[in-house]
Amino acid sequence: MKVKNILFSYQNLLKREIEKKKYFSFLRKIFNLILKVLLNLIKKLFSKNFKNLDKYYNRDLFEKSLDYLFIYFNTDKGKTFKMNDGQIINSHNYSPFYEKYFKRFKNEKINLLEIGSHEGKGLASFFFYFPFASLVGANINPLQMKYFSRRIEEIFIDVSSKSILKNFANYYKDRDFDIIIDDASHNLKDIIQTFPILFKKVKANGFYVIEDIDQFKAFPNLNPNSEIMTPLLILEKLINKQDFQSPYLDDKDKDYLKSNIKNIYIEKGSMRLEGHNVSDIVFIQKKDI
Repeated sequence: MKVKNILFSYQNLLKREIEKKKYFSFLRKIFNLILKVLLNLIKKLFSKNFKNLDKYYNRDLFEKSLDYLFIYFNTDKGKTFKMNDGQIINSHNYSPFYEKYFKRFKNEKINLLEIGSHEGKGLASFFFYFPFASLVGANINPLQMKYFSRRIEEIFIDVSSKSILKNFANYYKDRDFDIIIDDASHNLKDIIQTFPILFKKVKANGFYVIEDIDQFKAFPNLNPNSEIMTPLLILEKLINKQDFQSPYLDDKDKDYLKSNIKNIYIEKGSMRLEGHNVSDIVFIQKKDI
């Protein structure tokens, strides 16, 4: 992790503990975070569980399809996913949609941001699919990524905090992204409040992607206030230039989104949980301004 990214992550992670009034956790993390950074550096040097993609032995991966890569790195974006017990299950099957909208970017020098990158399996897939891309993986725990490269940045984000999201956007004030993927908490509030802040960081004609956009149907705890105005309903209102009320968007946000959304493409993947298809994925294209 870059030194400046470590400093940003350190400061904002501590700031979030203060926001949540977790003062004991704040004091503990002052020292623990420094230790974790050092341990992370050691693991990258010596642990077989951490892979430097710049030196990865299988160069044939640059020629593979995105679905092959998703399955190879065992991310749930692919057609199938291997559980910890070895069982292979049907997964979201987002590959056809990512190929459909992003094939034109394949050999371009793009910037891609994934929030909720976890161990970095999705970013590792995009590393080989987009051979000239610069990639950013943003996590609530930025030290859990097991894949690293000169082309990959790790950094902290907490999408439940508007102030942290704004700090994050300001941190990248000199860089916009061709693709931003929200695969973070899947909490209804978090999805909605993250959208206008980071959509501003999407380049003209670029895409903002929201995975598992209605997963709260299977997991009600992701919509604890039983909000009726869901992300999909909000997107419908925005594209049709209709007014609506949401506690997570103010009028300025709504006006910006109505003025800057070019197209919204809703696709349906394959995973079912608790009797619901939880694999709706949305590709939101920004206008060419």
